[in-house]
Amino acid sequence: MDHRGISGDLANGRIDDDRTDVWLVDAGRELGNLSSDASRLVAAITADLGTVLRPGRPLDTDTVGVCVSDRVLKQILAVGIRRALGRLVVFVSVDGDDDAVDRLRVGLIARYGDILPDRSDDVREVARTVLADLLGPEHARAASARIDVRWQDLETRDWWESPAAD
Repeated sequence: MDHRGISGDLANGRIDDDRTDVWLVDAGRELGNLSSDASRLVAAITADLGTVLRPGRPLDTDTVGVCVSDRVLKQILAVGIRRALGRLVVFVSVDGDDDAVDRLRVGLIARYGDILPDRSDDVREVARTVLADLLGPEHARAASARIDVRWQDLETRDWWESPAAD
């Protein structure tokens, strides 16, 4: 397990995503069953790992020279859905190669009485608007056609996958 340079990167608030993720996964596998003292130590060390900021992935837009971070897209999408539909977004994934977006995956908390296929279409409409506003119609086209919506039941924690809209 090679971890050279990681502590310095963490101290600067910057980390190399791939190298650090591989190192963390390898370290986790090596931990196995820990004593209670070791478990407390690991918990204390890893408690703040979630606060390490990773740079967002730049996404191309229709405006030459302008990029939008995937983190910005996720945040605006979550806020837009919350405001328009009153549903809590618990998961957003922006998929695509390099600086492109070719798919969005959105997870939400369902409410009793929601007609999920209809609500899923509403989510897709908000997402299409956000994509077009942020990226422009050309760069939003591929992702607008592939918006997957999943709903989580608050009691059972089960997910319901909405069929893709035609």
